[in-house]
Amino acid sequence: MRETVLTSKTEVEEILTISPEWRAFLARAEETTRERLSRSRSQHGSHRETPPALALLEQVGAEAIYAKAKLLGAEQGRFLDLIRDFYFQPMFARMLTLNQNLRRFWIQRRVDRETQERLCVSLSTELALKLHTALVKQMGENKEDGFKVLLPAYAQRSVHNAVVDYVRSEWQWEKDTLQDLDLDPSQVDPRTQVADQAEYSPEYQAISSEQVKQLNEVRAHLSAMLSDQRYPQDSLVVVDCMFGLGLTPHSRAGEEMTMRECCEKLSLKGDTQARQIARCQVLLDKGLDIIREAIRTGMPGVAQAWQADVNVNSASRRELNHYLGLTEGEVDRLLPSRQYYYLEEMAERKVVKQERIPEIAEKGAVAAFIPVDLNSATRRDIIDICGAEKTAASKLVEKRPFNSLADILKSGILDQAALDRLIAKGAVLKVQRKAAVPLNTAGAGELAALGLEKELTERILRGRPFESWTELEEFIDPDPEIWRILREKACLS
Repeated sequence: MRETVLTSKTEVEEILTISPEWRAFLARAEETTRERLSRSRSQHGSHRETPPALALLEQVGAEAIYAKAKLLGAEQGRFLDLIRDFYFQPMFARMLTLNQNLRRFWIQRRVDRETQERLCVSLSTELALKLHTALVKQMGENKEDGFKVLLPAYAQRSVHNAVVDYVRSEWQWEKDTLQDLDLDPSQVDPRTQVADQAEYSPEYQAISSEQVKQLNEVRAHLSAMLSDQRYPQDSLVVVDCMFGLGLTPHSRAGEEMTMRECCEKLSLKGDTQARQIARCQVLLDKGLDIIREAIRTGMPGVAQAWQADVNVNSASRRELNHYLGLTEGEVDRLLPSRQYYYLEEMAERKVVKQERIPEIAEKGAVAAFIPVDLNSATRRDIIDICGAEKTAASKLVEKRPFNSLADILKSGILDQAALDRLIAKGAVLKVQRKAAVPLNTAGAGELAALGLEKELTERILRGRPFESWTELEEFIDPDPEIWRILREKACLS
C-alpha cells in the first residue's frame, strides 16, 4: 500500500527556521533515507519513502524535540503545530499502513486500496490531533517526562488502541444494521445472545455464585470445628492466623501472618526461634490435614470441585503423605520405583495394595511421566524422580551445563549403566542456548553484535520500549533475515 503523507522539504526549512541547530541532523537523515531506499529496492523491488520532515525529526529524537519546545516562547504554538502535522501525522500514517490487524480486517471486507489509503490518512490525522493535545497538556504542566508522548513506542500503542476501537465500531455497525440472509426466520439471531463482556455472561455468574457458596460453606464448617473440642484447637488456630481467616480473636480477616509472627502471637513453645517455627510448621500441617479430611468427608461436592491433580511421579514426600494419604512405608517404596505410566503400576510393583488404588485416585492421584532435564532440574528432583545417588546428583548440579550426554560420561560422574537407568526414569538433557539479548534494555553494542546495521540499531533505541513483537515488527519493518535473527537471538522482556 502506498503511504500518503502531508510533508515536503518546505516544512523541513520551516522547522529549521525555528531550530537552526538541527541542520546537522539533516544530512544524517538524508543519508539514512538513501541507504534505506537503496536496500529496500534491492531486496523488495519497491519502497516506502520516509517524508523528509519526519526523517529529520526522527534523527533529532523525542527528548530533544520536547526540550526545544520547552525553551520556546511565542513560537511554541507554531512549533507544536509543525510536530503535529509533520511528525505525528506521517508517523501514524506509516504505522497504520503497516498494521497487520487493520490490513487483515480490510482484506476480509474487500476494501479497495484507494479507500484504505484515505482511511489511513483520516485515522492518522485524528490520532495526530489527540497526541498534539496530550503534548500541549504535558508542556502546560511542565512535566519532566512529557517527551514520552513523542516516543514512537507511545505512538504505536495509540495506533493499536485506535485500530481496536475502529474494528469494534465497524463490527458493531454491521451487527446493528446487517441482516443474516441465511438465518432461518424461526431462529433467534445468535449475535443478540452474546454478552459484551465475559464477566456478565450467565455461565460466569453461575460459576462465580457457586464458588462463593462453597467458600462460605467451608468457612462455616471451619468455624464450627474451632468451637468443637474434639478437634485439636491449637492446629486450627495456627491455620486461622497463617491464612488471615479472622475466625478467632488471634487473627484479623484478610491479614495473613508469617510463621515468625504466628509464633509471637500464639506464644508457641520452643527454646529457640528455629524450634518455635518448626513447631508452627508441624501444627500448620496437622491443621491442614484435619481440614482436608473434614472437606472430603463432610463436603464431598466442594472436594470434587477443588480437587487438584497430584502427580505421583513428581510429588514430594509431604504431598504424597498429606494430599494422597500415603503412609511412610508406601512413600518409601514409591520413590525408588518412579516413574509410573499409570496408577495400577504402583500395585504391580508392590508399592501399595490393589484395593488402595481407587482411594488414592479419588484423592487426586495421577501418573504422568515427565522428563527431568539434568541441566536445570533441582538436586532433589534428580534424586527423587530419577533415582540418582546423592553424590552423583550433587556432582551433576555442580558441573553442569552439559552439551551432550556424552559429556556426562566423559566427566566420570556416571557410567553408561547408571546413565541408562536415569534415562529410563525420565532423565533428558536440554542444551542451554545463549541468553537472549533484551531489546528493551540492551546497549547499542549488544544490538550491533546481533548483526543489526547502525540505522536500525538507532531506530530501536529511539522507539523502545516495545510491548510485543507485532509492535516491533510494525515499527521497524525488518527484512526477513533480520527478523529471523531478532526472534532467535533477542527477547522483549
